[in-house]
Amino acid sequence: MSRRKTQSRDFRNIRVTPSEAAAFIQVPERTFYRLVETGIIPKAGDGEYILGEVVEAYWRNQFDTEGLKAAQTRLTTAQAELKELELAEQRGELHRASAIAKVWADNVLNAKKKLLAIPTKVPPMLVGQDVQTIRTKLEREIKEALRELADYDGDKITRASAVQGN
Repeated sequence: MSRRKTQSRDFRNIRVTPSEAAAFIQVPERTFYRLVETGIIPKAGDGEYILGEVVEAYWRNQFDTEGLKAAQTRLTTAQAELKELELAEQRGELHRASAIAKVWADNVLNAKKKLLAIPTKVPPMLVGQDVQTIRTKLEREIKEALRELADYDGDKITRASAVQGN
């Protein structure tokens, strides 16, 4: 059996069309054009590309060590920040927005219920009272209802966070 010699062809200087270049590096044409638009792949002329330059630019972009290092640095930084936030939350220095919103909504709802109960609860206590006494008792009841909004209870928020976190 004789072996047929295959000719080694240097592809580095061949001029190709965008579709040929995209097929050679095995990406869709749309992706190829995006790489050209972003300046990753250089043009050789009107609608032509030098295949060697295309391949080199494409793989340099794929395995860009500086880009990889920058991405790893961003990932490490984000992971450290996340751990810091989790630690602050465990210490009670930070609360989840959703837990605060839930506790706040509960407080507003409780205050609303107390305020709406005043017309039913207070009138029997006011029968036969003078205007000043009526005013004082109404103010006391309103302030009690509003106290619901003024009280900060970090433990409620911590409990709400724990419930939502599980």
